[in-house]
Amino acid sequence: MARGPAARLLTLPGPRRLVLVCGVLGLLTWALLVVQWALVAAVVTAVVEDGATPGTLAGVLAGVLATWGARAALAGVRDRAAARASARVRRMLRATLLRRFLVLGPGTVAGERAGELVTTVTEGVGRLDGVVGRLLPGAVTAAVVPPLVAVTVLVLDPAAGALLLLTGPLVLLFLWLTGTLAARASRAQWETLARLGAALVDTLQVLPTLVAYGRARSSARWLADVSEAHRRSTMRLLRTAFLNGFVLEFGAVLCTALVAVTVGVRLFEGELALERALLVLLLTPEFFAPLRALGADRHASLEGAPAAERVFALLDAPSPRRGSRPAPAGVPHVELRGVTLRYGERVALDGVDLDLPPLSRTALVGPSGAGKSSLARLLLGFAVPDEGSVLVDGVPLAELDPESWRSRVAYVPERPWLLAGSVADNVRLGRPGATDADVEEALARAGLLDVVRRLPQGLATPLGEDAARLSGGERLRLALARAFVADAALLVLDEPTGQLDEATEAAVLAALDDLAAGRTVVTVTHRTAPLALHDRVVVLEDAAVRGAAVPR
Repeated sequence: MARGPAARLLTLPGPRRLVLVCGVLGLLTWALLVVQWALVAAVVTAVVEDGATPGTLAGVLAGVLATWGARAALAGVRDRAAARASARVRRMLRATLLRRFLVLGPGTVAGERAGELVTTVTEGVGRLDGVVGRLLPGAVTAAVVPPLVAVTVLVLDPAAGALLLLTGPLVLLFLWLTGTLAARASRAQWETLARLGAALVDTLQVLPTLVAYGRARSSARWLADVSEAHRRSTMRLLRTAFLNGFVLEFGAVLCTALVAVTVGVRLFEGELALERALLVLLLTPEFFAPLRALGADRHASLEGAPAAERVFALLDAPSPRRGSRPAPAGVPHVELRGVTLRYGERVALDGVDLDLPPLSRTALVGPSGAGKSSLARLLLGFAVPDEGSVLVDGVPLAELDPESWRSRVAYVPERPWLLAGSVADNVRLGRPGATDADVEEALARAGLLDVVRRLPQGLATPLGEDAARLSGGERLRLALARAFVADAALLVLDEPTGQLDEATEAAVLAALDDLAAGRTVVTVTHRTAPLALHDRVVVLEDAAVRGAAVPR
């Protein structure tokens, strides 16, 4: 049976330990409550009935202060334990999500909106603080303290105790009814927040294009509409929260007044001693206090419930099938046999047969949408064929360990993604253990070393977000340096010169010729200049191989 997000959170180490700590603290809190209010009742009774002075009650008053301080200390311990457990859960879930994205791979993650994923990992996981840091401790306290207080009152005054046992479930019913309304409002508010985050990231990514085509104003109006929808959903959630608080406060006050009237009448008629009546009256609000706090804590946690559902949905996404065999050593012989690949109902590759012998250089050409980039994704293991198979030295690629295979492959896309770290950090993505000398050699072979040496900090120069310091040609050469340092046996190039001018293209092609030596090369291209580096040109059209030729 599927478990809800709250139950899933309880399976984590931090929340489980927090439940135990809060249970023990709840027992101690109940004991201190009884002692504190018993001492207060004794003081009042002594003053009213016996005319005691503060001097004669100094010891009892000191006990009251001591129990009050002990309760405050227990509350502090609970809050610290809840904060530590919540921080641990947030760190663990964010790390787990990022590792999960790596396991799912680009094929699965590409089907999600980047902004929505970022919102889930940041704001979504952050909202779980309300569940772990507030709701969980409050629920444990509400499960421990009110029943014990009710039993204590039942022993002191069976009539008042019976009233508590009857009215307590009514408060819980109010809590459930208002909480259901708040849960719906919270879910709607989270959905609008996710849409707003996705819309904002999408707009920032294409902002230059929007400005160039004069669509910035219409995009701003669209963002304003999404923002307004989020504002309305947030206000509905706040109205529901205020209703929730009012209902709980009204119910708790009404039930407390009912007990007070009952006790007061019996005290006036002499059926109940003053000290016992005072103790019952002082303990009654303590019965409802954890339930009222639970209502406030539940509202705070409602923001985290839909976020938790989204987090666990991503964690539960089916993993692509992973092989376990290590990739073969040496330059591989890759074959595609009857490969068909579909994206939904669209056929990207239809029964493709292609032989890529060791040390061969194959260029893939054809119109857009013919399946060239899809074939490259198959070679990288980012996609799995719906029919047919990809063989590596006669072994199906699906049986190879993905990490082992990708360590044998270097990939240079049309627009390389570069990190905001240093130049050396970006080159070392190809081989994390590369030394500075290895990095400089790779940069030199890519024709970028002189440019890097002119940067303020050389190899340690931060590139900034999306490598804003570099031009398009320099970005591509940095990606080539990454491939050089990887020293992979299979090189996959996707439009390596698609956005370069002729002079830059010539320099990049010279570096590519050096890089291709001793490797199997597969290049996706629309341009004619790269064809001279290859010994075979394969034409793809309508998702199938339509011919092959030797370039002149």
